[in-house]
Amino acid sequence: MTDVLIYWRDFERNVADGRVHAWYSNSNMLAGLEPGDRLWMVTSGANTGNAARQAGFLVAIWEVAKVVENPNDDPTYLRDDYRYRVICDREKAVEFAQPILVDHLLRPEGRDKTISIGTFLQGPRKLSEQKVRLLRAAAGPDLALKWLTGKRHSAAK
Repeated sequence: MTDVLIYWRDFERNVADGRVHAWYSNSNMLAGLEPGDRLWMVTSGANTGNAARQAGFLVAIWEVAKVVENPNDDPTYLRDDYRYRVICDREKAVEFAQPILVDHLLRPEGRDKTISIGTFLQGPRKLSEQKVRLLRAAAGPDLALKWLTGKRHSAAK
């Protein structure tokens, strides 16, 4: 199983537009994802209305259902710019009603906290098992319970 960190630059706009549970990318790493792999979706406080505008927040964990070539059916995400579409399983998605502060886990040590977390998280990156454990712990006991019982889609909503 592969866990991948994604910085969701357009979180606020995508949620408002109803564009959730699909991720568009040119990344060959994402193209190689398989069903059951996970995307850990992080954005900045500016996208969540949080006063800590530059900090990183975990907003969702998506389980991959499949990866397909971009069918070019969304004018916002044209195939020339985004070759792949990662489709996530809505029933297994964990979406947090309150974004979870994870800046301390993701910001490179010694980096200026006044700079947006997105500056440091360009492009998808594989997460180590240790980092997944830390993110899971930061999400708290509700996530742990949902994860263990398989009732992921209702976590914190």
